[in-house]
Amino acid sequence: MDYQTRKKRILIFFFIILSILVVYTVLGSIWVTRDKEAQARASERGRMTSTGRGRLHSDERGRLADAQNNEGGKGAEEITPEEKPEERVAAVQNRLVRQQLVTPVGDGKDTVTIMVYMNGSNLETDYGFATEDISEMLKAPYSDQVNIVIETLGTKKWHDYGIMNDHTQRFILDEKDVLLVDDSLEQLDCTDPATLTDFITWSAENYPADRYFLILWDHGGGAVDGFGWDQYRRYDASLTTDEIQSALRDSGVTFDFIGMDACIMSSIEFCYALYDFCDYCILSEDFESALGWSYEGWLTALAENTSIATTDLAKIIIDDMVEANKNNRREGDSSTLALIDERYIPSAFDSWLTFAYANEAALLTTNFSREVARTGRALPACRVSSDLQEYYITDMLALAVSIDSKETKGLVSRLASAVAYYNCTDDNMGLTGLAVTLPYGDNNFYSSLEKVYANIGIDKRYVEWLSKFLENYSGSDYYDYEEFNQSWSGWEEYTD
Repeated sequence: MDYQTRKKRILIFFFIILSILVVYTVLGSIWVTRDKEAQARASERGRMTSTGRGRLHSDERGRLADAQNNEGGKGAEEITPEEKPEERVAAVQNRLVRQQLVTPVGDGKDTVTIMVYMNGSNLETDYGFATEDISEMLKAPYSDQVNIVIETLGTKKWHDYGIMNDHTQRFILDEKDVLLVDDSLEQLDCTDPATLTDFITWSAENYPADRYFLILWDHGGGAVDGFGWDQYRRYDASLTTDEIQSALRDSGVTFDFIGMDACIMSSIEFCYALYDFCDYCILSEDFESALGWSYEGWLTALAENTSIATTDLAKIIIDDMVEANKNNRREGDSSTLALIDERYIPSAFDSWLTFAYANEAALLTTNFSREVARTGRALPACRVSSDLQEYYITDMLALAVSIDSKETKGLVSRLASAVAYYNCTDDNMGLTGLAVTLPYGDNNFYSSLEKVYANIGIDKRYVEWLSKFLENYSGSDYYDYEEFNQSWSGWEEYTD
């Protein structure tokens, strides 16, 4: 073989080896990229999957993060190999929570806008309770970092501050004065979600802030009937829970907390509806007394430090309301108020579904609604009776520990995370802060419930399952919670 031939073969061999190396390098790069993408997808699935019936009912729930809820000593749980499967599931659920929607600037530098949707109704017309609460607000020191915006509507007689009865007005509180800032409105309908949306967007546009609080002031009607009795509208009209959700969504505003100075609004269904719009809710599971919230103390604390943690501010709101009812013999009454951490509501609701389906027989054979006497701030036209059980409100913790079930521990753990703080008067220790609605024997109520729950995104299977309660009306055959009432001494035993 001559020199030229050998040289040619060597060059061919060299190019073949080089080509193989190039192809191998390209394929290797593709394989590595695909492997990384597969790992990323697997990781994302691991983050977003809770368990069994775990559902993320909006895009916001895709932004799951490890819980950083160290306030009150309740953080993410550790998972140990010794735990049972259901306990491991509960621990994972407790950590799969979204981040806070609102992050204060800190160091007392935050600006705050408090929106008070004050539908005075007969509470103002007959008793002047709304103007009493405005007077409480004015007692707090003024801060140019805090805007308190009030919309007045739905009332045939306002007692003070020059508020007009024949049309809706908007005010801002400014150094002991109630200043009219918008007198261009007609008599708006409190029960129209567009009215609430417009108030929120107008407030945010005219008083932009780092933190927004929303307070709905009036009668409350529970997880279905919602809020608000407007004296210029039908007697049975209200702003239902799905309409409140719609109003919040249309406003585009995210709240640090949403509070209801109204009766019986602390239900898991109502909190479920508000998940995408606030970090916390401040709600009463019971009927509120005439006193409602106490405003001076927490507004003073906010004026002194506009970056105060929501948990600290809510504790003042809750404790002051309870103390006021203890100390006022004329208008005080049994009272409860709870701070609900919205981040834990999805897992709490999923745990409730697991518990409810597993204990269907027990739930359907006895009416577990609570028997608590009604007071003045409940919607007057929603139920005929004057007792809490006629609103189909069942305390979730009391129910969970009253049924012997392997699903109890997981549900109690989720509830302990969701109820961030709770207080009540000594005569109301049977309620623990968060309720669920079970429509025993009431077809009309279920018809409303079915529509509202579907609109707020509650699982269709669960809504259909609730129809089973229509066939089980047990009259006075209510579950006896006396043993639980005597043993219940607070959430501490469940959160240690």
